[in-house]
Amino acid sequence: GLRSGTLNLPGIVGLGEACRWRQLEMVQDESAIAAKRDRMQTQLAEQIPELIVNGDSNSRLAGNLHISIPDIPNSAMIARVRQKLAISRGSACSSGVEAPSHVLRAMNLPEDVIEGGLRIGIGKFTTEAEIDQAADILASTVKDISRLLA
Repeated sequence: GLRSGTLNLPGIVGLGEACRWRQLEMVQDESAIAAKRDRMQTQLAEQIPELIVNGDSNSRLAGNLHISIPDIPNSAMIARVRQKLAISRGSACSSGVEAPSHVLRAMNLPEDVIEGGLRIGIGKFTTEAEIDQAADILASTVKDISRLLA
């Protein structure tokens, strides 16, 4: 029931040019983003001894840090930091889903690790100052919740 039409030549050329530009920048961008992710991971690990990094530490997306803090429900963390940070329980494609992560379940992680899972996204324009601030916010929130639960 569809018929052909005139192709959007400017759109096709624009998409091709955008892909070319992205390809030129990608290696440098991904390396810089991974360095920021690693900086945040190091800071969090120093301040939160029980921190677990989920997934393979070598083969992962540059802008994704997925952590778990056992015995600290991710819902408690998100409730306390949602006005300060943009973090989530899982991927954007599972937003609105209240069930625990099917990926963490497939990894056969313990229930407390699954329930403590948080996904942190880091992008090209995230600054090192923002990385430092986010790590401090998360670490202090973990300490606050731990005191309440003790």
